Amino acid sequence: MTVERDIQARRHQQDRAASVIQKAVRRFLLSRRQQKVNSSATRIQALWRGYASRKKNDRTEIKAIRQSLRAVSRNVEEENKLYRRTERALHHLLTYKHLSAILEAMKHLEVVTRLSPLCCENMAESGAVSTVFVVIRSCNRSVPCMEVVGCAVQVLLNVAKYDKTISAVYDAENCVDTLLELLQAYREKPGDRVAEKSASIFTRTCCLLAVLLKTEQCAFDAQSRSKVIDRIYRLYKFTVPKHKVNTQGLFDRQKQNSCIGFPFIPESSIKTRIVSRLKPQWVLRRDNMEEITNSLQAIQLVMDTLGIPYC
Repeated sequence: MTVERDIQARRHQQDRAASVIQKAVRRFLLSRRQQKVNSSATRIQALWRGYASRKKNDRTEIKAIRQSLRAVSRNVEEENKLYRRTERALHHLLTYKHLSAILEAMKHLEVVTRLSPLCCENMAESGAVSTVFVVIRSCNRSVPCMEVVGCAVQVLLNVAKYDKTISAVYDAENCVDTLLELLQAYREKPGDRVAEKSASIFTRTCCLLAVLLKTEQCAFDAQSRSKVIDRIYRLYKFTVPKHKVNTQGLFDRQKQNSCIGFPFIPESSIKTRIVSRLKPQWVLRRDNMEEITNSLQAIQLVMDTLGIPYC
């Protein structure tokens, strides 16, 4: 009797184990079938939305624009293609030492990194990012050098906006220190004859620094260095009164214009921007934020990214 009971108990356990395995297999197959159905439905919906959008917007003007773009693409010269411009610009940047050739190379790199993710990857793999930082550190505050620095910072910003190449910028030697030195050197000063160029470099550098520090690891690394936080806070304290002076001057000019018939337009309040909305231009999204042109908003973007309080 005992042997029969043991055999029955084993059979019962085997039946339960088989039932559990069958149930798990059926659940897995059902889940995979459901995923396949969902994927197929998503694909059908995407195809239908594309067809409906093209049918709705495929007007005569759009057809003409599409045909003209295709004609331009067929007739474009080989040397003007983006990958050729990238190769030529990188060659000039890595070999030439004349400022005019470097500026021309920077302009080409700014175009190709703004328009093509593949060109950003090629630039990151070539090691040209470190060369760009070397060029920045070797420039002074002369007008030609400021043009080079402005293009160089924009190139780095284009590369940093792309998730696959942001590490190439952050991992460059003395990256954060170089950018902080740029902010210190090109902050807008009273009576500066090239204040517009300085402000442009300042805001671009702030955007670049914020993009680089948006990840938790990079932000923690910067927050652990007290000098970085102190320098950013001092830059903010310097920018606030300068912004007030500019705002008051704009207020006075608009007030004078309102007396002679021009309406007064008050300046909009400062609104904190979200660094995650700074995307490459080839990413066509409605929430893709334009780059900031206001110095105070730019430095606030850096502070918000690092969680630095304003007071």
